[in-house]
Amino acid sequence: MEHFSAADVTIAVINYNGRTKIPDLFESILNLVEPPGEVIMVDDGSNDGSPDWVEAHWPDVRVIRFTENSGGMLNIVRNRALREARKPLVLIVDNDVVLLPDCLREALHGLNTLPDAAVCMTRAVYDDRPDIIYQDGQMLHYIGASPNINREASIQEVDAEPRLSIGWGVQLINTKRCEPLGWFNEAYPMGWGDDGEFNHKLNMAGLNCYHIPKSVVIHKRHSASKRYMGSVSNRWRFLLEMYSVKTLVLISPALIFYEIPLFLFLVMKKRPGDYFRGMWHMTTRLPGILRERKKIQFHRRVADRELMGCGDIFVYTDDMSSKILQLGYNFLNKALFFYWRIIRKAL
Repeated sequence: MEHFSAADVTIAVINYNGRTKIPDLFESILNLVEPPGEVIMVDDGSNDGSPDWVEAHWPDVRVIRFTENSGGMLNIVRNRALREARKPLVLIVDNDVVLLPDCLREALHGLNTLPDAAVCMTRAVYDDRPDIIYQDGQMLHYIGASPNINREASIQEVDAEPRLSIGWGVQLINTKRCEPLGWFNEAYPMGWGDDGEFNHKLNMAGLNCYHIPKSVVIHKRHSASKRYMGSVSNRWRFLLEMYSVKTLVLISPALIFYEIPLFLFLVMKKRPGDYFRGMWHMTTRLPGILRERKKIQFHRRVADRELMGCGDIFVYTDDMSSKILQLGYNFLNKALFFYWRIIRKAL
């Protein structure tokens, strides 16, 4: 196995209008115990002066500019960062995090020592509560969602062992190992699965993506925009591209069951149009989805049952603002778990 050092790493900051956030991020990069070989920033058409600020205050950082915003197609920006990097490893970093000093070192250790490692992802904690977990790796829920793993838990209460994971915006990527599968799929808009599809197709191919709990970033954003349209579209694209025909047939009753509360939830949020727009976005792109599916399934080495499970589906706290929603949420999770117990051995 090839051994990499920090000198083999390009840190690629993904930025859009992050002028108030990036000073702390770049300061944290400067304070890493093992400095990277290169730092770049890929700017997604910002209009707040942040690219100019970086060029003025951090002249060693190479700034790559999009002339206009990608319109929520963040994977286009991520792939541009992977292409522009001059080092074999790329640590993709969102602009709303701060890296702890040993963050890169711990991620590198994982990439150098874990079996068949192609990507290593960080743990994230809250900036005002650095002992509380914001994001701690993701397991794929069989329905096409993310269970709520360790969110709001204290880091003292959970283990620090690496595990297979999907989806999170801070990832150390071995670009050459991942390139045969096409890096990030640029057809995914921002929403659930836009980064997780990259990790899941690698895990399917035996190119493992690990969550590294000892590699920690501080997350500065306390609320997130609700990208319902992208999440609806991405979820179905993900299912059709990744799952075997057998899996799709076995989980089809659960898929139908899940769509009903999902749609009713968006009705209650006064966003039913997002559901129809998401489904339209997906169905009009079926030929491309089927082409991508063929490519992904060709590289498959790991069965679906090894890469999915069940658990309480993640939702934001403010989405559970009523007792009716909470009751419905609890019933949904119990019903999906019951069905999972029936089918999991047959997958």
